[in-house]
Amino acid sequence: MAGRFLFLLAHPDDEFACSMRIRALVREGGEVHCAYLTDGGYGGQPVERRRHESLRVLRRLGVPAERAHFMGEQHGLPDGELHSHLDRAYSALEALVARIGTLDGLHVPAWEGGHQDHDAVHLLGVALAVQHGWAESLRQFPLYHGAGMPGPFFRVLAPLAENGTVRSYTAPWPERLLAIRLCLAYASQWRTWVGLLPFFALHMLLRGGFPEQAVDPRRVRSTPHAGQPLYERRGFLPYVRFREAADAFLAARNL
Repeated sequence: MAGRFLFLLAHPDDEFACSMRIRALVREGGEVHCAYLTDGGYGGQPVERRRHESLRVLRRLGVPAERAHFMGEQHGLPDGELHSHLDRAYSALEALVARIGTLDGLHVPAWEGGHQDHDAVHLLGVALAVQHGWAESLRQFPLYHGAGMPGPFFRVLAPLAENGTVRSYTAPWPERLLAIRLCLAYASQWRTWVGLLPFFALHMLLRGGFPEQAVDPRRVRSTPHAGQPLYERRGFLPYVRFREAADAFLAARNL
């Protein structure tokens, strides 16, 4: 599918959740850009190394380095705290779009309560789409969430029913195996992937689907799902603090 597409991502390695969809768009002649909205440096993680890991993965997917935009690094947007820097991140996104041009598709992490930065990127994507009249081409892809799960447990690539009808790109077997192998490129994140990779690999082997859903901009006014978001249960951020930042950002843009 020819056209220009922008994937908004919170952290280097988040492309795992849409990797084969990116590859399919490139294969069909699309101009795909990926923008990372935090620096990836939570807890002293190696920012430069994370950038190079994602660049290697994107190269395998057909996305050249000049279409990878590490905006979190460039604009000082800290990993884990994007909700506190929404206005600055939005201004940077507007400048990026002014450079790359009109979009035919905008893809964002799902509104799912898995990680506060993922939900913050979703907010930014909704604001950008509404501002430019791109709401019809806005799509969300799940990463992980804890809806209906106890404690720190989570589901991977599991769309929430609250987000509407699901459309999946079902990867053929060579792509499923490639998607699994690419996860091994994130060596700096081995602690995360020890817990995440088995579930992702199982999903690839059993289903091979990369799901997406349309986005209803009104959804960001409500909680992603019943109960505490996973990031609150894991002690990263109280939902009330995220909600305050989200509401202030939305009110400033009459959303």
